[in-house]
Amino acid sequence: MEPFQFKRAAAVSKNISDINPEKDIRVRILGRVIDRGEGVIVVDDGFSKAEIVTDSDKGNAGDAVRVIARVLPLESGYELRAEIIQDMSKLDMELYKKAAGSR
Repeated sequence: MEPFQFKRAAAVSKNISDINPEKDIRVRILGRVIDRGEGVIVVDDGFSKAEIVTDSDKGNAGDAVRVIARVLPLESGYELRAEIIQDMSKLDMELYKKAAGSR
């Protein structure tokens, strides 16, 4: 018998408005931080906005970021908990959208 191995679910690239807490476990969001509070950042991906709970000090207002987050279903809606916040300030957003097919 093989020993148990923990497998982490892949983080799927999503627009915030397309997140489904019944199906999505981990998501990857690309956007701009529009606000930062105590333990939370607000990210706008150009289609919608979301509050993301974080322990990190990365991501100040105006920063372009990619967030890998766990989707936690709630009774009404969901909560996003950041696992990784990556600085994307050097990303050519127009070229990215062209290559990604304008998600």
